[in-house]
Parts: sequence; structure tokens; C-alpha cells
Amino acid sequence: MTRDEAWSPLTDDLATLAETPDEAAAVDDLLVRITVAAADTIAGVDYASITAWRGAGYTTVAASSALSRAVDDAQHAERAGPCVEAARTAVPVGVPDIAATMSWPGFHRQATRLGLSMSLSVPLFTAGGTAAGVLNLYARRPSALTALTAAVRDVYAEERFVPTQEFDAGSERFLTGLGLALRTRATIQRAVGAVMAHDGCDAAQAGRILLARAAAPGESLFTVARRVIGETVPESGDELRVSTARGADGVTRIVVSGDLAMPVDAEVVARLTAPPDGPAARLELDLSGLTFCDLWGLRILGELRDRTVAAGGQVRVVAASVSMRTLLELTGTASYLGYASGADPVE
Repeated sequence: MTRDEAWSPLTDDLATLAETPDEAAAVDDLLVRITVAAADTIAGVDYASITAWRGAGYTTVAASSALSRAVDDAQHAERAGPCVEAARTAVPVGVPDIAATMSWPGFHRQATRLGLSMSLSVPLFTAGGTAAGVLNLYARRPSALTALTAAVRDVYAEERFVPTQEFDAGSERFLTGLGLALRTRATIQRAVGAVMAHDGCDAAQAGRILLARAAAPGESLFTVARRVIGETVPESGDELRVSTARGADGVTRIVVSGDLAMPVDAEVVARLTAPPDGPAARLELDLSGLTFCDLWGLRILGELRDRTVAAGGQVRVVAASVSMRTLLELTGTASYLGYASGADPVE
């Protein structure tokens, strides 16, 4: 399939949604179109819907049929099910065999009663980086969504669609659009981080600045985000370096320097987020050499912290550059990463 063949209204709507302001009226229109196109064009999908948080609870903002709405309603009533889980975690949730799924009783009862065999719930994002809704795909035929579920997870991991097998045209257009949407989201979030570091503002203010810049010349938010990154983050940014040393006291000191921002070599990320060596590990992070860190980089540090704490260990930032200290304080993650915000930053 050529690029032109892979492009479609579904592809375009997915990419457009990712750079549409969270509160824009166009959001719900896009969600409706995506739902209809998904049900009509993706092979194996019998019904589709969109779950979103509205007011004080979850609701269905678009549905291809009364059946898909009924399955959604069962999940919303209990605030439990694959669509709710995907909304809460912002990651896709696949149910390969609904009949064997006992985790969500309401979903199980309704879906099996209506003859569904499997489902796939995929979070879709707007410009703010949060999930505007979850696209729920339902199938009657067993294994109908198996390949698509695996491909969606790959797209989320790579932030692009790299075909490794033959898909129907509808699935390829959906996966292509999803990859574009995730790449757009990552670019906008990186630009938000750049504005935060440059202007000393919080994420909400940085997002408003980007939207204002996009509105003035009538450019897309993605275009503006790429330009902001080019203006504030040198293309030949400092190479990310990670070194680890274990002291006689049993404390492991991890020194991170350079630019911790997308894109980063996968091997470096793997080293930085590797499970701690042994239980109850004590890690000290020296971030004094970080010249730039975006929100994606901050999530990498958070992943290291969460894995270590889950294993019974401890993590604390013992040194931070000025820009890193600013990012920690603006995002409210200083205490989360064990950084004493009153400490003098490394100049």
C-alpha cells in the first residue's frame, strides 16, 4: 500500500485530533467520525464506540450501534472494564477472550450476552496530551482483533506504524493515523517542555503559549511545536550519557548528563530504566549535568523511580542543574523523585 492509499479521512482525523485543543468543539465531531469510520472500514470490527469522561463520570460520546453503547454502559455503571482501564492508564487494553474474562463482571455479562468474543480499547489524545476518549472496538468472531491488538501495542511503543504483516486497508489506515497521532502528541509535549524550561512557566501556561502561537499565523499546532523545538533545543543537542557506580556503602550513584529528550537511543533508555540490582536498592541520581530534559525524559526518570520503589528500594535526586530543578518544581515532581527543592542547584 502506497502512502496515498494508506491515507484516508480516518487517518487524517486521528492525526488532527492529536493537535486539537482539549476544549475545542471540534473534538466531539472528530470522535464521532473516527467511530463511524472504524466500524465501517476496519476488518474484524463489528461495532465501535468512544468512551470519555464528562462531568462526574464516563459516558459514550459516539457509538456505531445500540449494542456497543450497551456494552459501554455496563462498564460505565461499574466504572470498571477495558474501556475504563484504558481511560485511566492511557494505554491500550485488549480482551482476547471475553467469555474467559472475569475481572470485570458487568462487562463480561453484557458482552457475552450480546455475542461478543473480543475487544480492543485504544486511548485517543488531544493537544493537551491527555486522553480525550477511548476508541472501543468490538468483534463477534474469535481472534478477529488479535493481529490488530498486537499492532496497536507496537504503534504505541514505537510511535509510528511499521508494517510487519499484511493488513486490510482499513486497519492500515487506522494504524497509520494512530502512529501519526502519537508522534504529534510526543512532539507537542516536547515543545511544551521546551517552553517550560525557556520561559519558566508551568505545563498549562506552556500549552497556552503554543496554542497562541499557532492561532496567530493560522498554522497547525504540530508545525509550531516543531519550530519551537528547533528554536529552543539545538539540533545537535548534547549526547545523553549515563554512568553508574556502586559505592562501598551499598548506594548506587547514577550520573545522567546531556539531553534527556526525544528521541533517545533505546539502549541508553534501557540502561536508565533497568530494574534495580537486587532488592531494597538505594539509588542516588546526579542530574547536575543535564542540559535539557523534556516531559518525556521526566517520565523516564519516573519509570526508574517506580520500578525501584516497587522492588522495595529508594531513589533520590542528589544534584540537579538549574533547568532540571525548574522542571521538577514546575511539574511538582521534586518530592516524588526525592529532590530537596531547597538545595542549591548546580550552576
